[in-house]
Amino acid sequence: MSVLSQACIAGVLALACSATALAQDAATETSREAVHTLDAVTATAQKRVEVVTEVPMAISVLGEEELDRLQVNNINNLAGLIPGLQVSSLGSPGRSMIAIRGIMPMGNTASTSIYVDDVPLTPNGSLSGATSGMFDLLPYDVQSVEVLRGPQGTLYGASALGGVVKYVTKRPDLENFEGRVGGTISVIDDGGGVGHAGRAAINAPLVEGKLGLRISYAEQTTPGWIDNAVVGRRDTNDVRQNAGRLALAWKPSDTVEVLLTALSQKNKGDNFGAVALDPVTFKPKLPGYANEFFLLQPSSIDYDVYGLSVDWDLGWADFNSSSSWMKSNAWRLTDLSAEYIPLLGQKPGVGPAMAYATLDTDIELTKWTQEFRLTSKGEGRLQWQLGGFYTDEDSSYVEDGAALNPAGKPLMSLFTASVLSTYKEKALFGNATWKFTDKFDLSLGVRRAENDQEFKQTLGGPLGGDGVQRTTRSSEGVTTWSASPRLFFGKDSMAYLRVATGYRAGGPNPVVLGAPEVPSQVNSDTLTNYEIGLKTHLWDRRALLEMAAFRIDWEDIRLSLVTAQGIAYGVNGGTARSEGVEFTGTVMPVDGLRLSGSMTYTDAKLTSPFPGQAAAGDPLPQVPEWAGSLQANYQFPIRGGWGWSVGGALRYYGEREASVAPALSIELPGYTSLDLNAELSNENTTFRFFVTNATNEAVYVAAGRTMYASAVLTRWNGVMMQPRTVGVSFDYRF
Repeated sequence: MSVLSQACIAGVLALACSATALAQDAATETSREAVHTLDAVTATAQKRVEVVTEVPMAISVLGEEELDRLQVNNINNLAGLIPGLQVSSLGSPGRSMIAIRGIMPMGNTASTSIYVDDVPLTPNGSLSGATSGMFDLLPYDVQSVEVLRGPQGTLYGASALGGVVKYVTKRPDLENFEGRVGGTISVIDDGGGVGHAGRAAINAPLVEGKLGLRISYAEQTTPGWIDNAVVGRRDTNDVRQNAGRLALAWKPSDTVEVLLTALSQKNKGDNFGAVALDPVTFKPKLPGYANEFFLLQPSSIDYDVYGLSVDWDLGWADFNSSSSWMKSNAWRLTDLSAEYIPLLGQKPGVGPAMAYATLDTDIELTKWTQEFRLTSKGEGRLQWQLGGFYTDEDSSYVEDGAALNPAGKPLMSLFTASVLSTYKEKALFGNATWKFTDKFDLSLGVRRAENDQEFKQTLGGPLGGDGVQRTTRSSEGVTTWSASPRLFFGKDSMAYLRVATGYRAGGPNPVVLGAPEVPSQVNSDTLTNYEIGLKTHLWDRRALLEMAAFRIDWEDIRLSLVTAQGIAYGVNGGTARSEGVEFTGTVMPVDGLRLSGSMTYTDAKLTSPFPGQAAAGDPLPQVPEWAGSLQANYQFPIRGGWGWSVGGALRYYGEREASVAPALSIELPGYTSLDLNAELSNENTTFRFFVTNATNEAVYVAAGRTMYASAVLTRWNGVMMQPRTVGVSFDYRF
């Protein structure tokens, strides 16, 4: 452990002791108030603002304060904190795959949909990059992050098989001027430098009560800590992130409000955060954190998102129009020396002519969406909502495989692949809730969606194809539905049943000459979720308990296979079942102390075989049977306008299989991680000291293998959890 790390940890411990002494001294100045009750938490899960404990589905909400305290800087930090949420990191921000309740993406399309407010960001078309990169927001100036568990096909459409992750941003305040600035410095054990972050936000009423502007910007640099033993470089996986947002709100009348937003997010990594694993023991092969790739593998993911929403109070109903336009670019360079140089009669890294091979992948997507909703006021026995949705996606997926000379300069093109695809979808949806009594109601929802896709593929080069562009098309219609009876009982309790369906859109396959096994189209896969849940406040609303049991039946799962020519195509094959239970609870036993925890059990397995890959009974990948967390935060009494708090989070994430195919899989180890934090704050200023992965768990959270062209296994690589990180941050509000 570095001297700086030891000093910072000692500082945190000293801070906790000092806070205890300060609290004892403060007893003469301030007296304890009555024990606090838990505040009501709202969410927009059903596209209207509702109290979470009254929504008949499983929802988790992390607010701004909790995101800051737990140092949630990307989607990977949520693993273990949110019940049923599984995250498979590929080694840098934006390079992750997420699943909910075991519904991990397989094939080329995502199984969980990402939203910012009402803007859908997940692409739905084949080969549009949904499993190569994802929107991973630096959550600054974010009001909350909502995770909706279970299929959300009725309200959110395609790619919401497992559920939805939704970032809810702050809207401009039309009355008050306010701002916030802050910064963070941190060190990583065995890292190559000091990490830093800066952030600022300002809200300004331009015309009081009529026009307001909110602007925010955040950037973060994370130093590398993984070495490369082949090229002889240390700390190769530096990451740089920045995000900016502008929101302009206009309220021309008491009944109309218009919101215009612009968001830009950029992630850049110098190398993937993977280490070499021993192919026999599957433990790290080299001392410290190091890999054996012949080349560094940089990547970047950029997003530009624009939104326009109009809310109009019609008196008898609320009308909402949500328009958005998004452009994303995901680029990465992959070292394929071990795979392709042997095909050319050479040894990787040796030469004399061709020593290395790379795969340059560039994925661009533009996505335009329009949604209209008409929502009842929620008065009377009947509540309802009607809507229409349209999206138009255009994507370009370009790969270029090249051989390099011993100096690393391009020598020749090995193959090129270009896929231009379009995805157009239109949908109508509606839902209604009928209140039989004040205690019992029933909600029903339905959505009909139709999509048309076009797929143009060109393969060229010595190891590619003839360079001829071939076009295929597909179209399909899918209906999803949901039903949720809900019963309120006692003073603060609610029980519900929920049956809901979801789907991922199918799509066309490439034309592959000499491969009659390739179907012209792969159909959508669908699932049905059966869920029973209970949400209840206890102890005069000082405690909250939420429980849910679920069973998900997944049919016609979309898979990706490869022809003898090495061309990927999609098929429908196999069925699976995921079932389990989830518990979450929060309690405030005494004034200032907040305890919360969660526990999830998930049994996700195939119920019929995958063609040539896995058998019935094999587990779905990346899904731990057990996962959970415990969190504590204690706020000491305020003295002289300043208050202290200390807290921590303990997370457990169990063992799971790396891949669905046993021949390509290893068991990923479970782990327990501990995060600690302490704060000193007054009305405007906050100093925060934090330690993440305090016990310095050296564990890999994802793994894969690299093979020579002769199909002889040569190496495994594991994506490591970030080592212990110690830091301090500062925020000032004005």
